[in-house]
Amino acid sequence: MGVADITRISAGGGVQNVLAAQADGWVLPRLSTTQRLGLALTTSDAGLQVYDFTTSTLFLWNGTAWVSPSVTYTQGIWTPNFTPTTGTITLNPANATGLWSRIGNTVTLVGRFKVQSISSPTGLLTLTNLPYPVVAGFESAACVAATGLNNGARTAISGTIFGLGLEIYHYDSGTLQNMAVHVLAGSDWYVSGTYITA
Repeated sequence: MGVADITRISAGGGVQNVLAAQADGWVLPRLSTTQRLGLALTTSDAGLQVYDFTTSTLFLWNGTAWVSPSVTYTQGIWTPNFTPTTGTITLNPANATGLWSRIGNTVTLVGRFKVQSISSPTGLLTLTNLPYPVVAGFESAACVAATGLNNGARTAISGTIFGLGLEIYHYDSGTLQNMAVHVLAGSDWYVSGTYITA
């Protein structure tokens, strides 16, 4: 991919693989987010521009990261699964959604979730299905609070946004501990966080 791949659409409707001239338009290479993030780029590729058709956004490779010259706003519904290492956690369908918004590369999450039932959950608790992946190396903390937990008085909750999930821990006896065993049916969960995506 490079300059030779730029497509010109002339005023007369013809399409040519040449650089644009005055009064003409040109089409950037079109890639999905997965394809764009899959490119093996280096500092020598600085200046590469693509159109990400997954997010309907222009992106520029600055030599170390993708940046968007156009700041756009989007929003949607976040429907996480509460996923323990073993066992199951089922949410109340009426309270199983949150909201997300994105401005440029910044994603914000909010949500209130009610646990309907459990079946022996243990190990790490992850809230999955984040709308966009966090940039590797830029993992973020999230504010997580809950009521109605097993042994809740000794639980200080901590959340880490990692990949496409929000990993939940609690601080107890001087260390971070897995959270899933403390989840009870009827517990309410509140989540708020912001992170950087590609």
